[in-house]
Amino acid sequence: MALPPKIELAVLGVSLMPGIFKDKGKLLPAYVPERLVHREQQMRVLADLLEVGGLGRLVYPKCIQVVGPTGSGKTSACLKLGRVLEQEALRVGVGLKPIYLNLRLEGASRFTIFKSMVEKVAFEAASRSLSPDEVLKQFLETLKSRKLLAILIVDEVDFHVRRSRETVVYDLTRLHELSSGESPNIVGVVFIAKDGDWSRLLDPAERSSLGALKVSFPPYSKDQVMDILEYRASEALNPGTAAREALSFIADLATEPPRAGDVRFALDMLLYSGVLAEEEGCSRITLDHVRAAYSMTLKSISTGDLEALSTQEKVVLLSTAKALSTASTPYIDVDAVRRQLRVTLEELGLNVKVAFDDAIKRLEAESLIEVKGRGIGMSIGPLGKLISVLESLIPRGVELGGASRRGGSGQRR
Repeated sequence: MALPPKIELAVLGVSLMPGIFKDKGKLLPAYVPERLVHREQQMRVLADLLEVGGLGRLVYPKCIQVVGPTGSGKTSACLKLGRVLEQEALRVGVGLKPIYLNLRLEGASRFTIFKSMVEKVAFEAASRSLSPDEVLKQFLETLKSRKLLAILIVDEVDFHVRRSRETVVYDLTRLHELSSGESPNIVGVVFIAKDGDWSRLLDPAERSSLGALKVSFPPYSKDQVMDILEYRASEALNPGTAAREALSFIADLATEPPRAGDVRFALDMLLYSGVLAEEEGCSRITLDHVRAAYSMTLKSISTGDLEALSTQEKVVLLSTAKALSTASTPYIDVDAVRRQLRVTLEELGLNVKVAFDDAIKRLEAESLIEVKGRGIGMSIGPLGKLISVLESLIPRGVELGGASRRGGSGQRR
């Protein structure tokens, strides 16, 4: 007799519980969400500069610089802008194609970049017998023949300018001159750069044609990263599968140096944490999943690294890990660690006084813990594994000496 589907799945060992994710793709870099949280102002400025409402008349290209650090939403905003322009053009009966070029990936030469532009419009390769200037003219002629407008989104331009012998900046800022005074059918050329001073690397003629229109994307604050995480979690995760304290911890990690507001890193952490939670069969993402995911982005903390700590440092680190393992927040008050230290010493049979403050300073210097005011946190994990390793390394019932290292310099490997 055939088993009911649910019983069949259970027999095969397949979980009947809904997973963490409803759509992992909503956390991937290529996904551009419907809303760009905390980038509404920049989107309005870009739309105003490009005169989105004027696509029904002759257009001449405007050159705009979009500048901001990694993970500040520059590329997503520009891709979103391209879609807005495409939709507005359709509304007024005009065809428009956003053309995205990542100059880190497209190649360094003018020929390969212009060839890519032709292929993105005509879906056919440009002849290698043509010069770069001829390929660029072919691109503009293709737009004309197909009655298409285009917006060029040119990413990683600062990388391109530093690495290429001949840049495309001058060409792309003088497209109107190739059309004998007619509209080249280009709405705008948007140059995306991490470095706000990238234009200083250009020669005077390039800087002049580039102009001074610039839209800045400042780093996100912790509250802003938190808002973005909550929105993207609502798109990508099943309801109730991400603990708020886990999202807050990710926002902390994404806004501390050296990342300073990198929302791309925050979304990666949410994705990795969710994958780890699903692999463990957990119904929600916890602080420890975030710690484990974060540890995957760092150089591994080996047993040798822990052995290099003094016994006092090991005991304080173990106490911190134990205190955090029962906490519902990523940081706990220093007094909670002190209380756990007394319990840990008793469990290990060590009836001695530990130089707690000195040990905390050294553990922080080794990036094994983080100290914020009176709060102590730990980004390495999972804590259960760390606790197990430390317990195996600490001798029982011995008298603790000074806090100096016994196994080497203690440098992270």
